[in-house]
Amino acid sequence: MTPSKTRAAEPLIRVGADFEDEYPGADALATECFANLWRAAELLMGLHNRHTLDQYQLSPSARGVLAVVEGAGQPLEPSVIAERLVVTTGSMTSLLDNLEKRGLVRRLPHPEDRRKLLIDITPDAQVIVDELLPALHARERDVIGAALTTSEQRTLLRYLAKLQQSAVDAQSAPAPKGAKRRRSPRPTTDPPTAKGRPS
Repeated sequence: MTPSKTRAAEPLIRVGADFEDEYPGADALATECFANLWRAAELLMGLHNRHTLDQYQLSPSARGVLAVVEGAGQPLEPSVIAERLVVTTGSMTSLLDNLEKRGLVRRLPHPEDRRKLLIDITPDAQVIVDELLPALHARERDVIGAALTTSEQRTLLRYLAKLQQSAVDAQSAPAPKGAKRRRSPRPTTDPPTAKGRPS
């Protein structure tokens, strides 16, 4: 697939012409960029998630567990997997229980600490990962390549890096205070009256 040149794509999300009147201090263009980046991420991840669920009955988190352990090349502690996937240890326990019931992971004794366990993937899981990951990466190539040339992809990465750095910097900054909204008054209507009843 090659980048489409026949029609200009339009963002899926637009704000109204009165947006900056309603939200003084806001910027319509910045809000559209923020909302459309979010929507693009949802659409892209939705492609991977549907494929994983349809073909292998795996949730995104379950896929992540298999990919993290397989990518490490060795068994990992559950807490390490949870940290890499940014999930709670309670959620990780439930995920591992389900994957173990399906025969996709196994719990092993820790060689140095009897109170701990290690998680490894099974041969059945290795077969899934060896099929799934190449298919997902091929989809990435097709989708991104259909929209952007190689040069545009490099430019996008530069812009995304700047946005990521800005978001990281914003994590330590306080949220803006004093922002106001000018909401238009709602039209008022008389409450309905029961028919046939004298008012």
